[in-house]
Amino acid sequence: MSWNVQWGRGADCRVDWQRILAEIRRVAPDIVILQEVAQHYPELPDNDDADQVAILSTALPQYHGCYAPGIEEGRADGRRKRFGNWLGSRHPIRAWRSVALPAPPATTTQWLPRTAVVAAIEVANRMLTVVGTHLEYYCARQRMAQVEALKALVAPPAVLVGDLNFSPQSPEYRALAEGGHWVDAWTVACPGKAHAHTVGLHGAPWPDHPYCCDYAWVTPDLVAQVVAVEVCRETAASDHQPVVLTLSWPE
Repeated sequence: MSWNVQWGRGADCRVDWQRILAEIRRVAPDIVILQEVAQHYPELPDNDDADQVAILSTALPQYHGCYAPGIEEGRADGRRKRFGNWLGSRHPIRAWRSVALPAPPATTTQWLPRTAVVAAIEVANRMLTVVGTHLEYYCARQRMAQVEALKALVAPPAVLVGDLNFSPQSPEYRALAEGGHWVDAWTVACPGKAHAHTVGLHGAPWPDHPYCCDYAWVTPDLVAQVVAVEVCRETAASDHQPVVLTLSWPE
């Protein structure tokens, strides 16, 4: 399960982590990757000073967790202000790392540092690499550089999920699909069917129209194991919808 949770802020612009947690518990994924998880970041709209990593750890003790913030700054009170990607797994995480994604000179006045959380997870005595990320929104040059980095990031078998901030019709999508590194799991599970919208479904201030920017990709050796890709349309606990990838896995 992959979900941009917008620091717990729903389509109604109200921060409520109980709604996020309820949806995670409802889906009950083996592995969950969340984007836009904050620690001690009161400047975020409608947010408080909460440690959202601690909220996840306390509320979901069945998951082994790791956190890869893209933003990390010191505060006057000695705490660290962080914002980024969180991964939780019911299966043992044997190793993990935070990878800083490329940030060439921006073509826009706004941009944010981006990371990928890369975890080696043991599932039924086999290793699976899971990559969770949130690519640049404002600057297309940086986003394309990050796509190119993802093509060379890991060896198979691997899964890549996250808010990639591009549409299925974009140059970035075509670039990620080229070269045989990654296969869009939606095209395997739903051949010939347009991607389901993952944002703009519940009247949040952004975006002004529904479209798809959240994905699940697999390395070619996992294509035969793709069972389903689903978008959980009902929840309005974030401005994005959760994306759930189901793989068959030998016991």
